[in-house]
Amino acid sequence: MRCRLLFVSLAALFALALSSAPARATGWTLADERRMAADAASYAPPEFKRQLAKHSRRLMQGVSDASAGEIGTRDAAAHRAAAARGARALAESIRRHTPFDEIAYQAGGIVHELAMAIQPGAAPTADTSSVARFLGFSAEPFAAPEKLAAAALPSGTPRECYDASVTLTTRLLAWIWKTAGGDASSVAQYPVSKGPYAVRE
Repeated sequence: MRCRLLFVSLAALFALALSSAPARATGWTLADERRMAADAASYAPPEFKRQLAKHSRRLMQGVSDASAGEIGTRDAAAHRAAAARGARALAESIRRHTPFDEIAYQAGGIVHELAMAIQPGAAPTADTSSVARFLGFSAEPFAAPEKLAAAALPSGTPRECYDASVTLTTRLLAWIWKTAGGDASSVAQYPVSKGPYAVRE
């Protein structure tokens, strides 16, 4: 029953990501970034995934607000560094028992940073995210977040860029949960050597 409830929660999370959102002139749209948030949660540690699904509206609001505040003057390295800083801050907030609606909101900011870090060179098509894949956890899944966020992944096409953004976000979510004291043993089930893993069947 719990697995069924989790599936329903994630379905609702994805549906919320698909809700109408204004588009940018170039790069990812806000709707794309919100889909990334839902997709990145798919392979997060189970309890963290459950909490993100429970607080899905705040997660999506975090993505929206981070996107709205983006001025577009930072380069990819700066966005990756910001995601790593956000991961450290989020792990500390969880340890301090910050309400989870705020945790979910701040997680949305990390999603945005990694979306901005891996921008598609060509305009993404409407179905770019429909075959989204999580590439898997690296051989050092709990290395420093700066190292995780800086990982070079294939990004030659819009689809590869989308998968890379989702993958790096998921890896940081696992690091956050582990560092905060949560159970992140599920990462062993999804090594990069056996990936990629479909986000949606």
